Amino acid sequence: MLALIEMSRDLDSIATNTISRDGISTNELQSELEQLGPRWTKLGGELRLALEGPMARTGTAAAALALLADELDHHPKIVLESAGLTLTIRTHDSKTITVLDLVYAARAELWLRNNGWPT
Repeated sequence: MLALIEMSRDLDSIATNTISRDGISTNELQSELEQLGPRWTKLGGELRLALEGPMARTGTAAAALALLADELDHHPKIVLESAGLTLTIRTHDSKTITVLDLVYAARAELWLRNNGWPT
């Protein structure tokens, strides 16, 4: 439980980071991915979230992730299928993973954890 609390604090620090469209180093990205947890991966120049579950449940997550994207003026790709949800993010004008992407991912991960999606 203590490890989960510490991980949550680290995730909180990412989620409250100043929003920037600056790119980040490979080492920084790897560290941030570890904090996000196993459902997040780097695929090429994008961050990817994969959720499995009933469509009604993943649909609720999709709606919450869309609201979060609107709040941050971010434009993720959200694919909702009967088997689950896939979300892909990157800062399109920078053509790389940026601080903004990590802030969005951390806030998304916090929402998931607070709404019954265990890591």
